Amino acid sequence: MDLERDQFVVRYDGSLARESDLIAASEGEGFKAQVVSDPPTIEEDPPFFRAAMARARREQKPLVLDFTATWCQPCLRMIRETFPDPKVAPLLERCVLVKIDTDEHPGLSQKYGVVGLPDIRLLTSAAKEVRRLRDFQTPDAFALELGELLAAAASDSNEATRFIDLSKGEEELREAFNSDRGHVRLILILSPT
Repeated sequence: MDLERDQFVVRYDGSLARESDLIAASEGEGFKAQVVSDPPTIEEDPPFFRAAMARARREQKPLVLDFTATWCQPCLRMIRETFPDPKVAPLLERCVLVKIDTDEHPGLSQKYGVVGLPDIRLLTSAAKEVRRLRDFQTPDAFALELGELLAAAASDSNEATRFIDLSKGEEELREAFNSDRGHVRLILILSPT
């Protein structure tokens, strides 16, 4: 997008729209339109993105992908109001936050199917999408979403190998449990209290 020259690039799926329809729609709105064919290029993920994904896996933290742009007013409002809010900031610290400028990284935007802004993706540490938020988020609403993401991440983590406050046979039970990896196991621990 080049606002000074009134140029816009529209990428489209040829199976869903015809060139003639796109040109007619643009010209109907008063814009001069032309179709320029260029072969799709597969862009490698930028280094900052690969590093964030690796960090999330290594630290077992969920990812928050914030697709944004300098001209997006709701995005800027979230940066000013939502992200620093006392209900949100501590939750974001427990995640890996990745800000992605859609104008600077159109390949990532295309890869994730971003069509409007703001677009925030909540992912597990394994990069599985949990939720997609496509509009301005108030601090309360975003804190709720982050809380649910963190709860989902905690349930996905490898809690099965951690024992807390077991009785006398703790080490023996831990060894037996961990030596039988790959099988579904259920341990029921009853307490008289």
